[in-house]
Amino acid sequence: MNIIVQTTARVMFPFILMFGVYLAVYGHLTPGGGFPAGVVLATAFMLLIIAYKERKIEHRFTEIGFLDLKTLASFALLLLIVLGVSLRFGLTSTQALFEPWSGGLTILSNIIGSVVVATAFVVVIYSIIKE
Repeated sequence: MNIIVQTTARVMFPFILMFGVYLAVYGHLTPGGGFPAGVVLATAFMLLIIAYKERKIEHRFTEIGFLDLKTLASFALLLLIVLGVSLRFGLTSTQALFEPWSGGLTILSNIIGSVVVATAFVVVIYSIIKE
């Protein structure tokens, strides 16, 4: 790709990541959550993959690494769901409206869910580019 596209992708990458993390953390207070945050995070990585070609990026972000991260995040999400069901009544008494921790385990599920979605989308893009 063009040097302008590569420089723009490199400059925009941290800002897109920051916006994705913002969507994941404040998704229970504002419109957003795990899926939109994951799509934004995946867009940041896809921008780098497309701008720098897949071969130049794969030494930092490998497809196997994303698959491993997706597996770990999926298992963590499953554990979080089981934990949330078992501790549901204890967590509801500590919640305050419109506070960052007002959703109980919702913040953690948004963050872990966004990692699952982002890694799945990046793996799909890797598969499309390799074909």
